[in-house]
Amino acid sequence: MLFYLMLKSIDEIAKVDEEFQDEMEDFEAKILWKIGNFTGFQIFEDGNYSYMIDEEIEDPDVTMTIRDFDVAKDFFTGELDGTSAYMSGDLQIEGDLQLTMTYSSLAEYIMDYLEPLTGG
Repeated sequence: MLFYLMLKSIDEIAKVDEEFQDEMEDFEAKILWKIGNFTGFQIFEDGNYSYMIDEEIEDPDVTMTIRDFDVAKDFFTGELDGTSAYMSGDLQIEGDLQLTMTYSSLAEYIMDYLEPLTGG
């Protein structure tokens, strides 16, 4: 699943890519994802990254919800950008929108990194 690929890839990229490490160094956030009936979360803290699939985190800074799997596929392959998804209501965001904007720049970096794998 693309959702798992994204979460796992961030972990792998954060271990080896110095530019990405610099990007996430000052980013602190707990992000909860709800994709259809799947859940997962990401924690960015003190320059470190962790994630879990099929679990929720208490008191997330941001909760992102995409109910439709086709929309999620388009979102995670980069065919649908976050702003368009949010404006159309396909992506619901609860919490700190400023963190979401910072997160989107990290996500763009990851999507560029993953483009050969996702076909985006």
